[in-house]
Amino acid sequence: MALRARLFFILSLCVLLAGCVATPVEEEKGEGVLFSASFYPVYLAALQIAGDVDEVRIEMFLQPQGGYLEDFQLSELDWARTMQADALLMMGGGLEEFLPVFLAEGNRPMLVAGEYIDHLPGRILDPDEDTAPAPNPYTWLSPRRWARIVDGMAAGLAQLDPERAEAYIAANNAAQVRIEQMGLRLVQKMALYQGRPVVVAHPALAYLAQDAGLDVVFVIERDPSMLPFPWDITGLEELLVPHAGAVLLLEQEAPLALHGLGGLPTALCETLSVGIRDGDPMAWEHAMEHNLRVLGEALAE
Repeated sequence: MALRARLFFILSLCVLLAGCVATPVEEEKGEGVLFSASFYPVYLAALQIAGDVDEVRIEMFLQPQGGYLEDFQLSELDWARTMQADALLMMGGGLEEFLPVFLAEGNRPMLVAGEYIDHLPGRILDPDEDTAPAPNPYTWLSPRRWARIVDGMAAGLAQLDPERAEAYIAANNAAQVRIEQMGLRLVQKMALYQGRPVVVAHPALAYLAQDAGLDVVFVIERDPSMLPFPWDITGLEELLVPHAGAVLLLEQEAPLALHGLGGLPTALCETLSVGIRDGDPMAWEHAMEHNLRVLGEALAE
């Protein structure tokens, strides 16, 4: 990202967070710094930038819950975990519905790495009140958008922790090369399948399909934590009849009842919506390698 664009990002970020990112963290002597991320993709973005930097620890403060990530509730235990952090790391874009709680607190630095990413339309959050869909905040399977998220993470961490800014910038330079290469591989591998119709059953997969040049002809809106009833399956199969030539994109954790729904070839993709805190800074690349493989196999059927 050009210097002017980077400075615009930081200034915009500071406006959003009332200037808190512009204040460096205060490090206790000899203890290093602790950054606490909300969700797994935020944790991964931070790992790509700071995972190998000395005296930097990265944690996640949210406990696993079922359902859509944007519906997660902040528990007392989650709040307690944030109290030890020198700064909080968020994605933004509507992913953390509890973000105003931390903004109201206002006494800790906070970095929102993905607030200014362009979003696809998502789901209607409240059918009784909303007439238009909310933005889809699950942007990280798009290499183009992931590059911006990681770049924003690097810019923010360098400002929060100027003592290690050079290390963050160097890590970002390496990460941007890897992400660009992955984006090129996605385009090259999907070149034979441009415009192929796909049905997506997880919001993150809409971004993967778009960057792959695929045509999303139908979106299955479902609570990822709920098992479908038999009548749900019957109804979905009827909805998929007009899309008999499509490929179904599911998350790996999807119920078996959805595999091969409507007789469609199925790609079981890694969405990175949830994961363990294993410290692997290459988890995004590993997930995308998996997705390249299963997409190719399903599209070739």
